[in-house]
Amino acid sequence: MKRSIICMILVILFSTEIVLATDTTPIIIVKEPIVHPSGPTPLVHVLNYIPVSATIDDSELAIYFELSIGDATITVTDSTNQVVYQETVDTNSLTDLQIPVDLWTIGNYQLAITYGSTTLTGEFLLE
Repeated sequence: MKRSIICMILVILFSTEIVLATDTTPIIIVKEPIVHPSGPTPLVHVLNYIPVSATIDDSELAIYFELSIGDATITVTDSTNQVVYQETVDTNSLTDLQIPVDLWTIGNYQLAITYGSTTLTGEFLLE
């Protein structure tokens, strides 16, 4: 009897998380390759852990800093490479950032997060 109740509670919890997860779309964030100064062939450095994640929904772009990375510049550009948002944040005191997108036009956007000599990028679509 106790097992049945625990199983039912777990099913309800996981079902709720699945419903909530469909409201936001994760943005895949990757590290840009570093181009060797002597030629155009990129040297890909393996980054074991990307300390930033992001999601998008109808009203906001949410960026989560899982580790402190110091000052980070957040830049969002549209499909014509026009900057629609830019801000530098101190991740020592800020762990997440919500950017309103409900007034932005429908289309493709690129997210860039730059800290130190590292640039992380991701793309998302506003529908």
